[in-house]
Amino acid sequence: MPEPMVKRILALGNLLPRIRSLYAKEKISSGTVRHLTMACKSQQRAWLALFDDADAYCPQGNQLKGWLFGGGAIKADHALFDIEASGLAIIADLFGDERYFADSDAFWAAQLAAVEARRARFLEEGWSDVAVLPTGDYFRSWEFRQAPKRKGGRIYIEVRDISG
Repeated sequence: MPEPMVKRILALGNLLPRIRSLYAKEKISSGTVRHLTMACKSQQRAWLALFDDADAYCPQGNQLKGWLFGGGAIKADHALFDIEASGLAIIADLFGDERYFADSDAFWAAQLAAVEARRARFLEEGWSDVAVLPTGDYFRSWEFRQAPKRKGGRIYIEVRDISG
């Protein structure tokens, strides 16, 4: 049996029986099930309570991912730092290789430290200035002229919120 198939079986086995039943009866989509494989048992129970409540909003599909991560689902491949060395918790769905940081605040602390390390490295390499724009500010390239390092060129680092 191929490894991806084993991972899928294990992921489905980790779901509460009622969720598996809803999926088997086609009451919920494969995208919803995929994201529920990242949920702990208490999150699965909370999601089922929303599903059963006709007056409540029950997130499904990609919206479920945002609900599971409190709106801050940050993919592991966005990290500028060594994930394993950081010790940060990673949550993965066993249907594929989608991996997310469990704690977005911890991610941002490590990410901004990595940005600062890059800034310091550029300055050591002789750049006249390295400006790190605040998260959410956009670099407007049309307002600047490109200039090489030897002619006093500067580096601008744009930090974007990559949740979702």
